[in-house]
Amino acid sequence: MKKYVIPALAAAVLFGLAACNEADKFDYHQEIALITGTDASPISKDQILADEIPITYNFSISTTGVVSEDVNVHISYDSLAVIRYNERFKTNYSAVPRNTFVINDEYVVIKAGEAVSPITSVTLRDNKFIEEGVNYVIPLAVAYMEGGNAKVLEASKNLFIKIGKTMETFSLDIPGTGIYSTYSLGAGYDLSGSWTLEIKAHPYNMKSRGADQLCRLCCWNEDGGGQVLLRFNENGKPWKTLDIVAPNGRYVTGATTEDASGEGVFNANQWYMISIVWDGSNMSVYVNGEKDTPWQNTISGSQGFHLNRFEIGMSWGGYGGPQSYTGRMAEMRIWNIARSQSDIASTQCSVDPKSEGLVGYWKMNEGEGHIFHDSVAGNDMDWDKSERQKDETNYVTTPEAGAAIQWVKDDRNKCSQ
Repeated sequence: MKKYVIPALAAAVLFGLAACNEADKFDYHQEIALITGTDASPISKDQILADEIPITYNFSISTTGVVSEDVNVHISYDSLAVIRYNERFKTNYSAVPRNTFVINDEYVVIKAGEAVSPITSVTLRDNKFIEEGVNYVIPLAVAYMEGGNAKVLEASKNLFIKIGKTMETFSLDIPGTGIYSTYSLGAGYDLSGSWTLEIKAHPYNMKSRGADQLCRLCCWNEDGGGQVLLRFNENGKPWKTLDIVAPNGRYVTGATTEDASGEGVFNANQWYMISIVWDGSNMSVYVNGEKDTPWQNTISGSQGFHLNRFEIGMSWGGYGGPQSYTGRMAEMRIWNIARSQSDIASTQCSVDPKSEGLVGYWKMNEGEGHIFHDSVAGNDMDWDKSERQKDETNYVTTPEAGAAIQWVKDDRNKCSQ
């Protein structure tokens, strides 16, 4: 059985809580109690990976000072708190079913003269409920307290213990340019307002500095209109950076120096979830859930467009070879909302197809065949029916691109969420 231990915080730290509202201001004649470690957020700092069960998570109850007499604390399951949290912070957590875990000590006592309860715990005994793309928490709460002048701190009476699982899936394998093509998405997607585009990439190499360094990953675009084009190592930009060509302007991910001899954040043989967010006024880019500081940002004006085509690599002219990207690809998502950083960070492996604002979701984990299935609306991409451009307006169908589809599944594809 695995155990996760969360140590008690020093009582002095708890006086500086930023989470308190007017109703929670301290009365120094009272003993204020909270679940240890929830001073900044009720979300647990560590995640339980439920790959093997049973698994136990330990925690305790703290007060802001020693209590004058014994304080009895009752801990309970509180699924409604998850609903309230989601509504307030625009997150998408789901409560773990009550029958899948036990609270090992629902009643604890903070002894007179002490400020921390004995350690209590919850044990998860079942992981069959876990669905890919869903973010689960065990929601606990201080239900009530008795004894002395103890008063529970409302802002920190809940603890949400994050539950995850390690997934190993297939991903699209791109060893060469044969797969390079573009696919018409039919009526497409209206992204005239806010939007988020996401793709997960694992480059096999970043080439070398100089004229041959360019690696074109993909492009979302509308016929004859706007586009969001992603390419590593654009000439004139720092090596190992990502150049994003948007409908109006360009964004280049951060580099270690302020000149073109610097290096960016991308390396070979690593997975990167790239999330591009337009909120109607500003563009933000997140790499593996972390907000990027750009090396260059000329984004201005509206970035709205009608997305009706998706391209892997460079599908026209003589640019396919010189701009070649070799690597893996997965988790391509289209949203008609601006996602928050917290939501992006919590869905690095997968996302619930029923998520608000998600209009297209291709996991690219089929493992066989040449069709990428859309988990939201069934707008599947049959790469046998993909096309290459003869010129800027004319296309030719390229079933050979479908024949070039390859899949890979190994330890590199493991992801914990």
